[in-house]
Amino acid sequence: MGHPGRPSQAKPSPIRELIGVQYVRGLAAFLVVLYHLQPQLQHLGYTAGFGTGLAGGVDAFFVISGLIMWITTCDRPNSPTKFLNHRLVRIVPLYWIATTIMVAVMAIAPAVLQTGRFDLNHVVASYAFIAWPHPSTGLMEPVVIPGWTLNYEIFFYLVFSGLLLIGRSYRLVVAALVFSALPIIGLIAGVGPLRGTLFDRQIEFYTSSIMLEFFSGMLLGEFYARTRMLQSIGPRYGLGIAVVGLILLVVGADTFPEFPRVVSRGIPAFLLVTGALACDTAGGVRRHWLPLLAGNASYSLYLMHPFVLSAMSQLWRKLEWSTSIPALWLFSSVSIALCLVVAALSFQLVEAPLIAFFRSRRT
Repeated sequence: MGHPGRPSQAKPSPIRELIGVQYVRGLAAFLVVLYHLQPQLQHLGYTAGFGTGLAGGVDAFFVISGLIMWITTCDRPNSPTKFLNHRLVRIVPLYWIATTIMVAVMAIAPAVLQTGRFDLNHVVASYAFIAWPHPSTGLMEPVVIPGWTLNYEIFFYLVFSGLLLIGRSYRLVVAALVFSALPIIGLIAGVGPLRGTLFDRQIEFYTSSIMLEFFSGMLLGEFYARTRMLQSIGPRYGLGIAVVGLILLVVGADTFPEFPRVVSRGIPAFLLVTGALACDTAGGVRRHWLPLLAGNASYSLYLMHPFVLSAMSQLWRKLEWSTSIPALWLFSSVSIALCLVVAALSFQLVEAPLIAFFRSRRT
C-alpha cells in the first residue's frame, strides 16, 4: 500500500483505526461534562451560563455512531443478531451498573438526589431503553438522565440491524427513505387520536429529526469507504473543517434558536466529524495517549460524570465553602479533573473488562 497522503493509493480500509474520530469522541463527552457543570454552578449561586451549545457533544456522538456502524459492516457479512449482540455488549453492562447505582441511591438515601424520584415503571423502562417520562422533570429521560441519548442509540441499532437484511447496493437508499420517513410519521401521529398520550410522546421521541444525524454519519461512512473525496481534502483543510464545525456546534444553537436541532447542531457535528475523518484518511493524525484515553473512556465519562458533579456540588454546599468567582473556578477545575479520573478508572477497571468478558462468550 502506498503512502496514506498520496491520491494514487487504493481507497482506505473501512476498518482502519480512526484516531482523529476517537479524539472527537473524547471531545464530545467533554463538552457534555461542561454543559452539565452549569446547573451545579447555579446551585452555588452562579447565574451566568455557558449557553446550550455545549450539549452538541451529543450530536457529534450520533454522527460518529452512524459512521462507525456503517464502515464496520458495509463490506463485511454481518447478521442482525450478531450485530445487535456486539452492540449490546458494548452499551448495556456499564449503563445498567450506572442505573443500578441511581436506583440504589433512590432506595437508600433519596434525600441526596437533586433530581430523582423512584417510580417503578420509569425504572423498568430505563433498564429496557424505552423512552419514559421522568417522574421529577416530566421529560423523556431515564433514571440516569444522560441516558436519553442511549434510547436513541438502541433504537438506531434496531433499525440498522434490519437494514443488514438488505443487499449492500440498496442499503443506503433504503436507510435514506427510513430515516426521512420517521419525522413524517411523527407529524402524522401528533395530529391523530393518540395525541397527548404516553404512546404519542414516545412516538414523538423516536421520530425526532435528530435521527437524521445517525444517517448523516452513515452517508459520511459511504464516502469514506467508496471514494477518495475525504482523502483529497488533506489534513490541513480537514483540521479547518473540524474547527469550523466545533465553533458552529458551540454557538449555533444559541445563535439560531429558531432552527431545528438537526440543523443548528447536526450540521456542525457533521462538519466536525468530517474534518477529523479527513485528517485520519490523509494520515495526518498522530497518536497521543491522553486524548486517545479520553476517546476510549468517553462512554464512561458520559455516564459517570453526573454522579461526580452532583456529589461535588453537594459537598461544596454542605461544607459551606466560598462561592466567589475564584472559588467557583476552583470548584469547576477540581470537578472536571475528578470526572476525567473517574472515567479513566471506570474504563480500565469496569467497562473494558466487562466488554472483554462478554465478547469472549458465545451469547
